[in-house]
Amino acid sequence: MKRATLKDIARMADVSVATVSYVLNNVDNQSIPETTRCKIMRIAKELEYTPNLSARTLVRNKSGLVGILINEEQDIPYWKKQSHFTFVDGLQKLLTTAGYHTLFITIDANDPSLNVIIERNLEAVFLVDVKDEMFYTISSKFVEGIPLIVIDSIIEDNLFQQITYNFHSALKIASKLMNQSFCLIMENFNNQALVNYILTNTNVAKDHIYIVDTPNDLDEIFKQTQFKEAIVINEFIGSYVERSGYFNNLAVICTCSCPEILSDKTEKIMFKEDKSKTAFHIMNSLLRRNEYHSNNSNINFIEVKI
Repeated sequence: MKRATLKDIARMADVSVATVSYVLNNVDNQSIPETTRCKIMRIAKELEYTPNLSARTLVRNKSGLVGILINEEQDIPYWKKQSHFTFVDGLQKLLTTAGYHTLFITIDANDPSLNVIIERNLEAVFLVDVKDEMFYTISSKFVEGIPLIVIDSIIEDNLFQQITYNFHSALKIASKLMNQSFCLIMENFNNQALVNYILTNTNVAKDHIYIVDTPNDLDEIFKQTQFKEAIVINEFIGSYVERSGYFNNLAVICTCSCPEILSDKTEKIMFKEDKSKTAFHIMNSLLRRNEYHSNNSNINFIEVKI
């Protein structure tokens, strides 16, 4: 199928190519009727129009670059690697389709070199599982108005849009699948507020909760715990637990969009949308509607699929 162009949209909307360009690139200094704007946006959607990066850069004086920043860690567990990969791979595909280039950056919290961020004119930035102390160090490198979208973290600051799963609902559903006393096994996060949010939204006693960083931590649980039922957060941890054969009843909250790695006998709690799609939609909303500082809520919970 031939790729739609600005000329195609202009012809169907009966306006000039310049008018189409102004609307699609959100140029604010042009007096274009709202009905015309809506008509152009509708036609662009119908034609599945995606912008040409070089043309987009010239018109908007933008780089067409979006940054994805991830905390650099030694000995990162494979389940966290998989979680990061699933998100980055999905987001990068969506960004490429929309005409953006992706700049992937790992951040060393002990020696953060942020020059590459300063040198690039990024249009939006995604921060993935970044350590708490790095938020303001990173955000200070960007001008006001650039969307900063945080993944797997909660921070009490409206500067950051935040995306996480609705663990409150997920844990409530998982608990109902248990027949007797059970434990909670969950991955660790760099953001303590997210860990606290999960812990406060479960009715499990503190000494029945295991936060794991390595497979060895899981092996120790199998040696020590007396529980035969468990809720697990992250399906790759769930798969490891499943293979141990230790638990009789297992419910896994799937956070990597890979429920298929679990056996049929394991209960699976899934979400309506993966984080990459939610993150992309929020970025688009912020860039197109200029709602970055006007949103009343800056925490976006992805709901459970029922």
